[in-house]
Amino acid sequence: MKKFRWILLAFAFCVFLTAVLTYYPKLVIMSGYAAKMACSCTFIANLDEESIYQKELNFNPLNLVKFKIDHEKKTATASVFGLHPKTAVFRNELGCALVSELKPDEAYKADFKLNETVHDSLSGWFATRTQPTSEALAAAINSAFIEDDPEQPAKNTRAVVVLHKGQLVGEQYAPEVNANTPLLGWSMTKSLTSTLFGMLADRGIVNIDSATGISEWAQDDRSKITWKNLLQMNSGLRWKEDYADLSDAVTMLFNSDAIGQYALSVPVESKPGIVWNYSSGTSNVLSSQMRRFFDSQNDYLRFPYDSLFSRLGMYSMRIETDATGEFVGSSYAWATARDWSKIGQLYLQNGIWEGQRILSKDWVSFVQQPADGSDRLYGGHFWINSGGNFTNVPLDAYSLNGFHSQRIMIIPSMELVIVRLGVTYNRKNFDFNEWYGKVIQAVKENN
Repeated sequence: MKKFRWILLAFAFCVFLTAVLTYYPKLVIMSGYAAKMACSCTFIANLDEESIYQKELNFNPLNLVKFKIDHEKKTATASVFGLHPKTAVFRNELGCALVSELKPDEAYKADFKLNETVHDSLSGWFATRTQPTSEALAAAINSAFIEDDPEQPAKNTRAVVVLHKGQLVGEQYAPEVNANTPLLGWSMTKSLTSTLFGMLADRGIVNIDSATGISEWAQDDRSKITWKNLLQMNSGLRWKEDYADLSDAVTMLFNSDAIGQYALSVPVESKPGIVWNYSSGTSNVLSSQMRRFFDSQNDYLRFPYDSLFSRLGMYSMRIETDATGEFVGSSYAWATARDWSKIGQLYLQNGIWEGQRILSKDWVSFVQQPADGSDRLYGGHFWINSGGNFTNVPLDAYSLNGFHSQRIMIIPSMELVIVRLGVTYNRKNFDFNEWYGKVIQAVKENN
């Protein structure tokens, strides 16, 4: 009997030791992720705590994290069993920033106000029709929300918007959100960063074929990297984009005050223009280095809003900055599904909006050009279908993609934009090829 107890104790100790070795190094990342999401979901999306726990944090191991919201200080603090607590602070126009070495009151705060026009999602550019234009389209859209097991939802679709020939032809929302709820685009933010760089290139401020001239890279092989290499993610920089491990991506996003500076620090491991390597770090090098082209921090921070978002009527859009006041151009843009659809429509219209050119046709073409090494999957911070990855979608389609299966599919040959936003933990749980096929067929039948 005594021997059996010792065996049980030894087994329990091994289980405990394995858990500690597996999870303890990740606790700071888990706490950081939860604090950041709780802060932004509370103060930007106005979601309640129950919804945040049920959707944003309801997957292993994030379901071990608990958070607390301080509405007076506008902070969110999270930890796992009280270990490695992390705090994120809301700063109005700049959104939420996770703080690591800094304290919440030391995080950068802007001294300007953005356009506070109240966006009525039923007015302006959109038609007032919100019901799908056909039963087939309604069924196709609704299929994005149907769960195989309602008791254990896996798709977690929150919003779908479909535009055809510049008209809103169908939309649907999950119960916890509506047409005016800003939702996180995750890596769809990368395509916004590309768009902003395109506007700088159109103005002659940046030549994407030239070396970046980044001072931190001047004395090594990174000095040969061009803006185009960064935009096409074949810069040769070392990077590990793995959200299930202690990778570069999670350390940068969830344990760094200066996200762009972390991204700048990684070494080169291959020649530029050869190896394609998807990297959130690359996007944050771009978004932080944009600061060089403006006279002041405020000019830099206002640029996306004055030059792009306000001109498209995207008044819900926010790109959050890190604790030092630099845009997190890889991951942290929030907007309503309707406002997200407008960036797709801008590209569909070759950069023209209400008769005004916002973006050059050359840039619209550039983002669709296959990046060397990408096997025709990726262009200039946009995903492309020219390699036929989606068999149910025309080859001229290209898209903005984000973590947890955020998507804006742009199909020029059909004058079609399809937006899907949600919290799908495993991408295998949402068959985009099948779903796109249903929507496309419904639109064809209704045309």
